[in-house]
Amino acid sequence: MSFLNTTAAFSHRTPLPPTATLEKALKVFRNHDLLIRLDPEFESYESLSAPTNTSTPSNPATKYYKVTDHMHTLPAGLWDSTVSFHADITDLDNGVEWMIRAPLGLTQRSLWTVTRNEEPKEGEGEWVLTEDVEIKCSRLLIGTVKGKSEESWRGVHQRFLEHVLSVEA
Repeated sequence: MSFLNTTAAFSHRTPLPPTATLEKALKVFRNHDLLIRLDPEFESYESLSAPTNTSTPSNPATKYYKVTDHMHTLPAGLWDSTVSFHADITDLDNGVEWMIRAPLGLTQRSLWTVTRNEEPKEGEGEWVLTEDVEIKCSRLLIGTVKGKSEESWRGVHQRFLEHVLSVEA
């Protein structure tokens, strides 16, 4: 790894209300179209075939996408206002794993899971949504990329929660 590259890791947790169940959350997780559209800068996406130029076989639980975002704030001159990246989404028993590969060597792994809420407070249910993120990129980009994630996670989690609560039992 070059001294110009760095890594940032962080987590976000949102307790789910009592009416949210693991089954409802999994229905939302399995709807990749909905998950991709939770991105506040989403513009479009297309499904891709599994890569064939790799030495490791692809996981049948992984789906591949090319996502295009319309970015409103980026360091001047580094990227256009529209950026496309590859997103691999793997269904897990209790969530999904996203692996994003973007221009300029940026990779982001996001693990979204629903697990038991060990100590629910009043008004919280037995489940909690956890988003564990690891970003690897140039030191020039890390502040912007991490800042965008930190700025938008509450809204993304809220929209996810709204979809979970709208799922019929």
